[in-house]
This record gives sequence, C-alpha cells and structure tokens, in this order.
Amino acid sequence: MKQDSKIIVLGAGVMGLSTTLSLLERDYTNVHLFDKRDYLSKKYSYFEGCDSPSSDLNKVFRSSYGSEVHYQKMSNASREKFIEWNKEIAKENWEGGEPIYYNTGNVHLTDKKVLPEFERLSLKNMPEDSICISDRDAEERAVNSGLYPCAIDPFDMRKRGKHLQGLLDTTGGMTLADKSCRWVLKKCMLKGKDKLSTYFGDPGTLTELLLEYNELTGGKKCVGIKTKDGTRHFCDHLIVCAGPWLSEIISEAGEKVEATGGSVCMIKIKDKATQRKYAQTKFPTWTYKVRDGALGGLYGFPCTEGYMKIGYRGLKWINPVGDINSKVKTKWSPEEQETNIPLFALKQIKNFIRENIPEVKKISMTRLCWYSDSSDNDYLISYCPYYEDRSVFVMAGDSGHAFMMLGSIGDVATDIINDEGDPFLRNLFSWERERETLNIINSGAEDPRCLTETVMASPKDWWIDEPSKL
Repeated sequence: MKQDSKIIVLGAGVMGLSTTLSLLERDYTNVHLFDKRDYLSKKYSYFEGCDSPSSDLNKVFRSSYGSEVHYQKMSNASREKFIEWNKEIAKENWEGGEPIYYNTGNVHLTDKKVLPEFERLSLKNMPEDSICISDRDAEERAVNSGLYPCAIDPFDMRKRGKHLQGLLDTTGGMTLADKSCRWVLKKCMLKGKDKLSTYFGDPGTLTELLLEYNELTGGKKCVGIKTKDGTRHFCDHLIVCAGPWLSEIISEAGEKVEATGGSVCMIKIKDKATQRKYAQTKFPTWTYKVRDGALGGLYGFPCTEGYMKIGYRGLKWINPVGDINSKVKTKWSPEEQETNIPLFALKQIKNFIRENIPEVKKISMTRLCWYSDSSDNDYLISYCPYYEDRSVFVMAGDSGHAFMMLGSIGDVATDIINDEGDPFLRNLFSWERERETLNIINSGAEDPRCLTETVMASPKDWWIDEPSKL
C-alpha cells in the first residue's frame, strides 16, 4: 500500500484505533477514520450511548494463552505499550493522570481436582509470570510480584472449605476501556495533524459501499463509502474494523465470523468499605470455570467508577435476521433495542454472587455485549477475496479477546496489509485458511442460542435472593 494512498478506516474501536495509529506512525499521509458513534462528545461511554464492545468501563488484560504463544507475544508487546502510555498519562496529568492499565493480576479459578490443560500450558510457557494458586508459597510469590494477597483467592473460597485450583497471571489485570480508547484517539489526532481526518456521528455513519463492477472479470471493487449526511468519500483502500457489525457491512464475511452476544451484569457498589475491598487498585480480574461450558464461563472485574461488572460467556447468543447471520441488538440500536440478558445467563451470575459476594444484593443493570466470533477463536485480519485490487481489508473475529491487544494489533494488521511481518500470523488470520470448528457459526434460526427463542430476564429478576412476599 503506497504511503499516499487514500485509506478509509471504518470503525474506531480497538482494532480501528490501533490500526489508525500504526498507519500514522508509519507515515501514511492520507488516513480517514469513520465511526457512527460520536466518540468525541460521548467519550466511548456506554452510559452515553456508545454500544461497541470497546465502549465499556473495563476489559481483562492477560498474557496467559496456553499453547498459543503467538497471542502471548502479542499481549506482551501490547502490555509494554500500555506501561509506556501509563507513564505518558501520568506525566501529562491527562484526565487526572490515573493509569489505563492496572497490573493487579488475572486469576483463573476452577473447582477441578487437577489443573486444566490451558493453565498447565500457560505455566509452562510463561514460568516467570504465572503462579499455580495451589502452591504453598503462591501468596508469597504473588506479593513478591507486586500484587496483593487477594490475587490468589479473591473470594476466600478456601477459607469457606471449597476446593480451588487455578493459575495467576502476574502480568494480567484490567484496562480502563473507554479511557484507553480516548487516549489512543488523542494520540491518533496528535500524530495525524495533517495526515488524519475524523468523521463521527452522522458524517461517520456508513449507508452504502461505493462499488465499481468489472465487466471482463465479473468482479467488483470498492472505491469508497457514502455516509448518512449524503457525502461520498472515495478511497484506494477500505479497512473495515466493525467488529460484530462486520457481516452487516461486508455480507461475505458472514462465512467467517458471526456476531454473538455475551451477558453482562453491572452492580452499583455504594458502600465505601465494599468499594475498598474490591478496589481496582488491588483486586484482580478473574474467571471461574471459564472452559466448563454452559454451567461455567464466568468472569469479573474489580469495582470501577462505583460499579462491579460480572459477565457470562458459557453460552453466547445470536440474532439471525434475514440475510444477516446475526444482527447486533443493544440498548442503543436504532431499530430494535435490548437492555435485558437471557434468564439462564443471569441465573449463572446470580448463583456465583450468592455464594461468593455476600455484599451484593441486587443487579443494577444488564447489557448484551456483542463480539465477533470466528469458528476457531482466531482473528480475521485479511484482504477480502470478494473485492478486487485489494480494495477491502477486514478486521474482526475478536472472539472476546481483542481489547488487551490495543497496543499491538494495529502493527500486526499493517504488516499483513503490506505482506510483511510474521508469516505465521499472516496465515493464521487469513480469510483463505481452513479453520477448525471450535465455535458453531451460521446455524441460523435452527441454532438454540437464537434470542428469538430465548427467555429473557427482566429487572424483576435482578434480586440475588427473591424478596419476601407478604
């Protein structure tokens, strides 16, 4: 791709921001960033109407990836960038100078008698940065790594007589998602003073791809986009970083990825002592029985801005609509909205809270957080073969593990765009590669995970224990 090529990046979430920054740092001079959300005024806040996966209070950071050391390396590279950004933010006193990455540990918990294979392989592949929590000196080693003792057994399960096994990733912790996005957008705008144009809200809302058709080959080429304000923006290359909306924009992507809704509960913590107990400066991010299927798949966070967040990914729901394999539906969708989560998911979260977090009496709000799942949980970062002249490049397939790569995934994408970088990653993330089926996608209306066939919870279900009835 030529340095002066006109490039449109569609989507200003984690993948779009990281790629835009990478392009600018490599001296591309004609970059245009679009998003339908007015991120400049709404600041990536879900509470203010931003519904992308990146628009969130916080995200898990980890480097533990079992046998997948390529992701471990990407995460470590991103972590170095987050550490650098923390220092810059403190020096500038930007938004108060507080960090965007909290290294409080990421602990994988299970009630299994034997440490699961993923955790065993993580211990093997990152021996200096991981601790088996059943080791006698686990707590001491955690403290020596700069973490708090609660990183080993955050809910005091052993003191209550429960069997507990697991792994502590000492590089892990939490990123402040919305603040991280604001920071990287700021860096993009400073770096791209005369090289970057941004379009948010209606001027950034795609309504149509501009296509040219080749009579000789029967193929098509994307030459730009039309936006909601009626403007036509022509380009040499379109990079689509639309996450779970990708198949709604590039219909052919439906054969590779599917939008799935994860279930999230937010709990408002008002008690000061409880806030201190679960504070983001010391409490780890955690998973519980995350690979145990429908009856597991829980993960959670410390208290951030007065909220504790707990999510469930044991089952991920879909919403087939017409020719779209799964259409995103959130609180802020323009057509059909959804503020509730499946009742089954809510029950799994409530069961965990009831047993382990006695301070919580009621859920405060729920959210379907949509991701882009590939069949094998590997990213899709590739030119789309259905468009000629390499006119369309897509980034998706986050499968719930992209945000931690904010500091590195853009460089990987820019390398792939230019046929550079690690050939293993180029192949792994390619459109053409035959993928293993770890996730069933594209089952359509027959899929039992369809939201239309799912019993949804409502606010009356938010009490952890059913209120007494007089």
